[in-house]
Amino acid sequence: MGILLQDIRYGARMVIKNPGFTAVAVFTLALGIGANSAIFSVVNAVLLRPLPYKNPDRLVWVWENNLSKNIPINPASPANLMDWRNENHVFENLSAWDGQSFNLTGAGEPERILGAKVFANFFEVLGVQPVLGRTFRIEEDRAGANPVALMSYGLWHRRFGGDTNMLGKSLTLHGKSFTVIGVMPAGQAVPFNLFEVWVPFALEASRMSRHADRFLRPIGRLKTGVTIRQAQAEMDTITRRLEKLYPQENTGAGVSIIPLKEMFAGEMRSALLVMLGAVGFVLLIACTNVANLMLARAAARQKEIALRAALGASRLRLIRQLLTEALLHSGLGAAGGLALAFYSIHVLVALVPAVSTLYKVPVPGLDEIGIDGAVLAFAIALAFVTALLSGLAPAWGTSRPDLNEALKEGGRSATTGLRSGRFRNLLVVSEVALALMLLIGAGLMLQSFQRLREVRLGFNPNHVLAMTLSLPEGNTRMTSSEQIFFNSSSNEWKLCPE
Repeated sequence: MGILLQDIRYGARMVIKNPGFTAVAVFTLALGIGANSAIFSVVNAVLLRPLPYKNPDRLVWVWENNLSKNIPINPASPANLMDWRNENHVFENLSAWDGQSFNLTGAGEPERILGAKVFANFFEVLGVQPVLGRTFRIEEDRAGANPVALMSYGLWHRRFGGDTNMLGKSLTLHGKSFTVIGVMPAGQAVPFNLFEVWVPFALEASRMSRHADRFLRPIGRLKTGVTIRQAQAEMDTITRRLEKLYPQENTGAGVSIIPLKEMFAGEMRSALLVMLGAVGFVLLIACTNVANLMLARAAARQKEIALRAALGASRLRLIRQLLTEALLHSGLGAAGGLALAFYSIHVLVALVPAVSTLYKVPVPGLDEIGIDGAVLAFAIALAFVTALLSGLAPAWGTSRPDLNEALKEGGRSATTGLRSGRFRNLLVVSEVALALMLLIGAGLMLQSFQRLREVRLGFNPNHVLAMTLSLPEGNTRMTSSEQIFFNSSSNEWKLCPE
């Protein structure tokens, strides 16, 4: 330990003694480590961090599909969901939900809030318990039952000040009174963290028996040990049987089982990993730059290293000292990189789409992107890796000087072992090759982006606005999920299903 501290003190003196070299090396490494840390913060939040549910790897979406009509995912009908529940042997539980906005009145200013209708076992499937009160009971999810509601932790604090006596009080939603039976915890994953109130479906028996009325968004929990492939195979068998029983409603209908996390962020996985690989190349270029700088600096330190070797320092001792100096540079670079990442993360968040393009669902983790323990550990690991990549080769060559040649007055300035310059030439070639790869990749991406911009949409999008209306059920002939398009140039409105 004493020798290590001695190496650190000596390395710190060398860092301070050469401020120009230190500034260039630290700045170069900070760019590479900062870029990698910033991208990793996004990858960690969106792809790596598990969803905040019990055994989240067993949670899946169970969508209907109709591949003959090019419909990869589609809401399910209540009757089909009931048949899936009764006939499957792969799910521990199946439930469903559907988003709906509500007019909240009667407690302060009127407010439009986003909520969801769910089956009674919905939170049992997720494995979530309320922080106050209870969840829905089976009898509360039947037509004619007393209306009850669960509220989010955010709504509870924002609107009612976290009143612990809230249970049993009323919420007025769309002019109808609902009894509050519980408060759900904060920190749920999208899209459920967007909801501020939940109510039971309470569907009538006639609607529960419809196979063609598709509006449910099913979610299931696989049994322990059951794989996605096994579940998909069994559900395919069930849907083929239902197609024969109800050909008018289920012809061509199938099932798509998608892991919960995959549904939210699966299509972004490739793009994020490509970005992480690209900034990895940037770090390699930075390490190559610093290695070249250290090799050039080795010439100025040739006599110093030779003198230490002549006084009895072993080669291992010299390598350790030089690697300690490289580690100090990398540590300073990691600190600067984290500062750079901290201030650049908001730019990355703005570039990541908030909604999945394919499945039209929010992307998880965007509100959690930041410098946390995982990102800090990643930056520290990068500091050690960059110290090895940038310092090992120079240290190896510098630690074996020709004592007779190096100690001569006016001896050659090149470090013995690297006289031919072949290694430095190799580093330069590698650096150019890596930079060229990045430039080619960037050019191809720009070309692809330009081609996407030139794709014909099939209509003129200029002067066209779009909005989604969600109206109280029963008060209009419109459904609760229809869209209105307005052409501002002709002042025409057009209503079409979502």
